[in-house]
Amino acid sequence: MSVTASHLYAYTQCPHRVWRDANDDPEQKDPVNEFVQLLWEKGTQYEKKIVEENRGALELVDLSKIPKSERLQPTLEAMNNKAPYIYQGRLEAGELVGEPDLLELQENGEYMPVDIKSGMGLEGEDEESDGKPKKHYALQLALYTDALRQLGFATHLLGKIWDSKGDIVLYDLNAPQGVRNKQTWWELYQDTLPVVRSLLKNETKTEPAMISICKLCQWQSTCKKQCIDKKDISLVPELGRSKKEGVNTIALDVGELARIDVDSVCDAKGKTGIAGIGKSSLEKFVRRAKLQEENAAEPLILKPYFLPDKPIELHFDIEADPTQDIVYLHGVVERRGDIQEFHSFVAEEVSAEAEKDAWVRFWEYFKSLPRDDVAVYYYSKYERTQYRSLQKKYPDVISAEEVEDFFDPDFAIDLYYDIVKPCTDWATYNYSVKTLAQFLGFSWRDKNPSGAASIEWYNDWCKDKDPVKLQRILDYNEDDCIAMIYLKDKLAELNRQ
Repeated sequence: MSVTASHLYAYTQCPHRVWRDANDDPEQKDPVNEFVQLLWEKGTQYEKKIVEENRGALELVDLSKIPKSERLQPTLEAMNNKAPYIYQGRLEAGELVGEPDLLELQENGEYMPVDIKSGMGLEGEDEESDGKPKKHYALQLALYTDALRQLGFATHLLGKIWDSKGDIVLYDLNAPQGVRNKQTWWELYQDTLPVVRSLLKNETKTEPAMISICKLCQWQSTCKKQCIDKKDISLVPELGRSKKEGVNTIALDVGELARIDVDSVCDAKGKTGIAGIGKSSLEKFVRRAKLQEENAAEPLILKPYFLPDKPIELHFDIEADPTQDIVYLHGVVERRGDIQEFHSFVAEEVSAEAEKDAWVRFWEYFKSLPRDDVAVYYYSKYERTQYRSLQKKYPDVISAEEVEDFFDPDFAIDLYYDIVKPCTDWATYNYSVKTLAQFLGFSWRDKNPSGAASIEWYNDWCKDKDPVKLQRILDYNEDDCIAMIYLKDKLAELNRQ
């Protein structure tokens, strides 16, 4: 069985997905997630855009019109003829099959793989850090490099990513993964390859686990059902696959975990003996398992929390399309006593001008309110991160200080990081605002509410300006804001008890 770059990518997301893709019944798959489909389409569009814009300068040998299974010989011929760039070539070496976007001729006559990505070339990149290579990019480039070496067209351990900003990022596969992790990317690839091979051949079988990436996977429904049926401990929020193996040494399911006496597990120094899990973390997981076992109708309050007492509440949520780097909607439900009003600020097209205009209108609205009378509610750090980014893109709209004032903790509450995560526990499988609001009885008007679906609707609306599509986006965003009201009101009620 062939091992491809796609297999390595899937492995970085979830090993069980690799096993299921190769060995399980495809009829059990869900339809492709809308956001995943959008990412594929945007990735393909961006790749074609880059190639077309640079076709002349790159002196391309274009193999994209040839069926993939027939591209190996033309690729080898092009490399033997020292073509400067080969587009959509195919590499086959033993079990390895790779299809790098570009093969680039080097001065020494060798070839280097180049992948065109619609995302950033590095992760964690900001003003203070250059970022570091992405694991899935590094593993994919390593497979291409391995194939080139076996075919005699490379001796190096190098690859390149042509990213969404147009930057070409060099990946040194012989470099360590980080300051603390001295294993090189090439060594990681060599360790990963036999594991993936074993999964593909059904020599190793993995078990399902509920993790955040599951919502983008076609196996989600059946994996979730399997986890629920066996009461898998990954159903406990924040436990996931990474900690499951360690916790399984003391508990094989949620019921066993709920019955754990944490003190009896710990040694005289309070150590659990489970890698990466201290006593407080184990206590948290046991507590959450108990709530699931009891099917508790109310959340458990761990400690008091602060909610500002203001006559005006703004519950706000933004919608963004990361594939086009645009915040296209700022939605706010303004509540004054029993009166609620939804305000929306939409980018009329995918452009910097439209994005800026929507943000200007949002700030004009906010500045029309008496600041001292306003409390702001949002869920998780995404909105704050995006607003800081928007301020850097459009510094003439507002200052960085004004953004920070908007999120001042005396006036603004992150319901997740300020309250839900540190102060409460729930009998749910995760703590997303959708899960908690539904737990409290709230229902979205749309049958399939999701940020990914909203992105698809927005892209469609930009093409045809169908008012029905725009209203669907606005209804979804308004419901997100109202969901926070449900949650905030419940938290306020519990805080008074």
